Amino acid sequence: MNSERLSSRQLAVAVLVGGLSVGAAAAGRTDWWWLLACVPLGVMIGWALLRRVGHRPLHPVLRVLYGLWAVALMADALERAAGRLWSAAGEKGDARWLVILLALPLVWMGWGKAAAFFRAVEVLWLAVGVTAAAVLLLGVPRMEWTWTMEQAGGWKESLGAGIVILSTGLFALPHLYKIQEEPGGGRRGLVWLGALGVLSAALAALTAGLLSPAVAARLDEPFFAAAGLLGDSARLEGLVSALWLLPDLTLAGLLSRSWGEKQRPAAAVLAAAGTALTGIVRILPGAVLPLGCLALAALTAVCPGGVDK
Repeated sequence: MNSERLSSRQLAVAVLVGGLSVGAAAAGRTDWWWLLACVPLGVMIGWALLRRVGHRPLHPVLRVLYGLWAVALMADALERAAGRLWSAAGEKGDARWLVILLALPLVWMGWGKAAAFFRAVEVLWLAVGVTAAAVLLLGVPRMEWTWTMEQAGGWKESLGAGIVILSTGLFALPHLYKIQEEPGGGRRGLVWLGALGVLSAALAALTAGLLSPAVAARLDEPFFAAAGLLGDSARLEGLVSALWLLPDLTLAGLLSRSWGEKQRPAAAVLAAAGTALTGIVRILPGAVLPLGCLALAALTAVCPGGVDK
């Protein structure tokens, strides 16, 4: 067996783990029922795109567009992770130097082969799964269920967050031609994509039930603040925030891999870190990221596939 070949499970796990980075950021700021409503639509779109792309490389124009949009999404992820860690440490002020620190391991990962990255994510999935399960199991008995019925953010923001979360699956498409064909592999990938949407909705409901939407709206990172309540100490908030670096780095690594092989993913990380340091993504209107993801999905549906090597 060629050690550089990928499996559909590896891609699906990377999508789920990386998507939880966005899912945790949306928790407390979005209505969980809108996130849940996005799941069937996202799975149907995923099914259509899987059939469209098949096991062929993307069209060269699409590869460029994927690479450009990956930089924007990576910059958002790096800036978000750096700000969260800075806040969890109780610090105020500029956290841009943390962006550089977070980019360093990603640059190192970008020099390696794609197969090594996706194998590592399969191992990281165990730690992320245990962390998410522990937070949910500890938090559900303490929830105030009436708070989960209160509005948390507008419907546009909630719908946009659901689109960005599930759009993580788009960045598995550039790798489809590399995977070992397996019976039912595409179907299992859609199940993992649906699980990402459901789990993100569960995190949003948990945050609302522990803090209330009114309190969550006044906090910078409501999901992690809610996690801190479970241990009656800020230490648990910091621990969960640190462990959630695994989804953050997985998301950035998956996005960088859309640039291709050799040293290109490392170059993608450097471009994203530079973009994050400028603060451009932070000042963009909230609708830009979801609309960009929708446009990328639409172009993937209409653009012809590339030549299968």
